Amino acid sequence: MANKQYIVDRSLHWIAAFLILFILMNMGAQIHTVNYQIKGQILHRQEAIQLHALMAIGVFALVILRFIWERRFATYLKRQSPQGKLHARFVQTVHACFYLILSGLGITGLGMAFNAEVSIHLFGVQLSDVVNSDGRFYGQMLDIHLQLITTLWWLIMLHFAGVIYARR
Repeated sequence: MANKQYIVDRSLHWIAAFLILFILMNMGAQIHTVNYQIKGQILHRQEAIQLHALMAIGVFALVILRFIWERRFATYLKRQSPQGKLHARFVQTVHACFYLILSGLGITGLGMAFNAEVSIHLFGVQLSDVVNSDGRFYGQMLDIHLQLITTLWWLIMLHFAGVIYARR
């Protein structure tokens, strides 16, 4: 039977994973394929971005919590043993890339939020000033954000393939 620390670790992993997948698969549909006549284009886009940001903050909190949890209870967590130094380095690299890409998504997301064409409010704080928004900077952040999303999809597939390979 698994210990409590392992169950919490796996729960944090899978909740964050499902939330990441939900954000990746839902954001485009939420912003681009909805009938704007219901709320109007600006209000709908504003609410979609704010919801996306709240979910991203949730992912960030879960990832930080899991990172701390792993460090605190490393001896209690069952891990599959790497099959050599190269395999261990590869696993570390993939995990480091996950942290880097998720951090990059957060940074570019903040860059876009601060320069959005719509007024963005989170927790009662206005992040964007529509009058002083910089469309060129927003576009650059969006390009990087989209590249990171594509890289994240590839990394998820690589991670999934690695788990299947390791458990064969």
